[in-house]
Amino acid sequence: MASAALSAPNFVRAAPVGRVGARRAARPVRGVVAVRAETGEKQIAGLTPCGKYQELCKAEIPTKIPRHDFLKQMYRYMVISFGDNGLASYGKRMEIDLVDGEDGLTNGMCVNMYGLKDGAEVLICELYCEMDTEMVPSYDTLMPSQDGEIIKSNRSGKDEFVKGRFFVIRRPVPIDESANPALKQMIKDMTLAINKYYAFGSCFSEDDT
Repeated sequence: MASAALSAPNFVRAAPVGRVGARRAARPVRGVVAVRAETGEKQIAGLTPCGKYQELCKAEIPTKIPRHDFLKQMYRYMVISFGDNGLASYGKRMEIDLVDGEDGLTNGMCVNMYGLKDGAEVLICELYCEMDTEMVPSYDTLMPSQDGEIIKSNRSGKDEFVKGRFFVIRRPVPIDESANPALKQMIKDMTLAINKYYAFGSCFSEDDT
């Protein structure tokens, strides 16, 4: 997973909700070149051109992986790992929201992370974990071209596309650095969960061989 940035189109910002499975307004993301910008006296790596988000990492999802199933599995993983066990595993209480895309379908999740400030629990990070909106060409066979070369094609004879090339993890700025230790470990664990899905078709599978 590499660090990069993504743009942020118009959306309605929703207040944090206190239940697992709540839905958020659409927050589609688009991959662009990573930039570095100054915020006060500090620099924020991976800041989006609009200056509203910091992209932490992203993973390219192969076109053969069904997006709906992948997001469903990642949602289950986040509810269990972060929602149910966030305080025990990462030292922070967390809640999970679903994020709907522009088409009204679930496009990802938002992890709401809470910490203590002056003895009161406050929201310190909204971690958005979503598919981007790039339309990726998809192929299901190999066929000879008119020049005799073997090329990727589709049995239907039509151009086919899958929505979403990257699973992108980002957070709004300004950022609260008290969330950083937990975020670092969470992202490592999510990377492992994604690799398990690649290898075994489930974020919860183990290699017993």
